[in-house]
Amino acid sequence: MKAAVLLRVLTGFYGLILGTITVLNWKGPDFFWLGALNLYLPQVFWTVPGIILAGLTFKADRSWTWLPLLCVLWVLGPIMGFCWSPDQPEPAPGSLTLRVMTWNTKYKPQKSPLLIDEITLCNPDVVLFQDASGSMRGPLGKYFRTWNVYTSDQYVIASRYPLSHLEIHELPFSGRWKQQFLSCRLSLGSTVISLYNIHFVTPRQSLNAIKATRRRLGDLPEAGSTLENNVRNRIAQADAVRELLRDESGPVILAGDLNAPDPSRVCATLREAGLHDAFAEGGKGYGYTYGHFLLKDRYPWLRVSWMRIDHIMVSSGFTTRRCWAGSGRASDHRPVIADLILKKP
Repeated sequence: MKAAVLLRVLTGFYGLILGTITVLNWKGPDFFWLGALNLYLPQVFWTVPGIILAGLTFKADRSWTWLPLLCVLWVLGPIMGFCWSPDQPEPAPGSLTLRVMTWNTKYKPQKSPLLIDEITLCNPDVVLFQDASGSMRGPLGKYFRTWNVYTSDQYVIASRYPLSHLEIHELPFSGRWKQQFLSCRLSLGSTVISLYNIHFVTPRQSLNAIKATRRRLGDLPEAGSTLENNVRNRIAQADAVRELLRDESGPVILAGDLNAPDPSRVCATLREAGLHDAFAEGGKGYGYTYGHFLLKDRYPWLRVSWMRIDHIMVSSGFTTRRCWAGSGRASDHRPVIADLILKKP
């Protein structure tokens, strides 16, 4: 009997931790570095205590097994960002539709055939690449030769529809390298859509600094401070984009590698500007886009993504009919593809 009571107490403590994570995800987990760190960890690990507690509870007092199992389901659902959008009806005749793909390609010339295969399979109308410097000088340039294309530094915007008004915007950044993003206009019939192609600052170095403290725990506070500074940089960049979005009067599509999971303050900042996430509206499952390459050397068979840091976000003029993540064969990032319907005025 004592074992059963102890297991209930431990399950209650486990539930309290999950409740705290849920509240943080709602309010913004990256207000402090531990919350930010958890954003970039595989959230499925939070099911492990629940599975162990469920097994022990089943042996001690099986009538209470439902409680740790409920906690496991909570992790698999809201904490891991599970979405299940209802099937949308076919677009009404005369509706304006657009298939958009965004992709951090981590471009290497030898990967061009894989990139082209994925693009051909998904058949987008608009493609927004990040980390694609030099990509238009090889086979990809030939593939897009009949498209309308804008390029600048790491960015590519390619469209089957006319493009105009290319602008290069500076992003605030406290590091040594200058950061930018692109915007332009796309003409879909008589409707003009603003496109934003964005790549926010990466948390990689900060996360590596925390990982290195496994041998020197005394360095953990300093590494945590580094992650907090990194988060502030990314939020400042999102704030700069939000100010531009406030001046937009027409429909907007913002896409790219935001280096920020959906609960982050970065995504919240863009939602405050009137955008909504295409996968949250039209996706099924988790839509994870990153992580499948991180263990490729040690576990080549384990190609599982666990973060959704690549996004397509759209203004209220759009409805997302469907959104999904592509394959992970060609890049460290999976592409995100969305079928969008432009609402009639």
